[in-house]
Amino acid sequence: MRNGGPILFLNSIEQLLRRKIVLTAVIATVAFLGLYWWGVSAASSADLSMGHADADMAVAMLGPEDAALAAILTAGPLAATLVTALIIVIGSTMLPEEIGQGRMPFWLSLPQTRLKVYLSIGLAPLAVSYALSLILFGGIFAITSIYFPFTARNIPFVLVSMLAWLTVMWAAVMLLSLVVKKIASMLIVFFLASVASLFGGLYEIMQLFPGDAPKALETITHTIIYVFPADRGYRGVIYGLIPADAVITENLAFFGVTASVPSIHLVYAFIWSLVLLSIGYWRFRRMDF
Repeated sequence: MRNGGPILFLNSIEQLLRRKIVLTAVIATVAFLGLYWWGVSAASSADLSMGHADADMAVAMLGPEDAALAAILTAGPLAATLVTALIIVIGSTMLPEEIGQGRMPFWLSLPQTRLKVYLSIGLAPLAVSYALSLILFGGIFAITSIYFPFTARNIPFVLVSMLAWLTVMWAAVMLLSLVVKKIASMLIVFFLASVASLFGGLYEIMQLFPGDAPKALETITHTIIYVFPADRGYRGVIYGLIPADAVITENLAFFGVTASVPSIHLVYAFIWSLVLLSIGYWRFRRMDF
């Protein structure tokens, strides 16, 4: 029983994979990538079907990197919405259901610490959501590359940013699920993620026009992106994924990024998540089962 932690983690993964919400997310992912494939292939075929003169003009105005940029920035927010919904829903139910269905006393009776139980059960939603994100954004990258060949800016940065993005939402919903009812925890994190996304877009626009925004708006925007830093991780995913030769314009800044997300922002997101995770564990330790 000394390997109770890994066994508990794998058991939690197995439970999640049996849930209808995860199956629904997988089906939605397949459908999304299928529709994205159809849309990108149709756009590529439309370019090829133009006359030579029109095609030459189109190439001069819109290269494959720019077409790839437009496709990724269109698909990114939709993919992010699906992943956000999944991690919030399964993250808010994992620990409460283990407690509510009476399985927690059994896990705690095994020769392992409460911290190991807390992390083994809690990490399962993060692992499943991260895997789904890799499939979604990896699929977007692969499909786009087939029809509009391009070189991504920084794939390793995508992987780290994706983890930072999901970890913030996971840590927040894990903590809230132990403090309030699961529906309330879902709604709160959905609201925070939506607000962070809105002001994250405003932050990107402000980077294009430094000093032009009202001071009050600048203060609010900077406060929000640090209070709930999930959006910075998402912007890092988009920045690392987009074509290296494409140029972000002010018209696309709200949906993308104006420049690379500073690494310190991602480090801050991980530290922020660790703090919330620690508070959640403090709460978990003091619960009676």
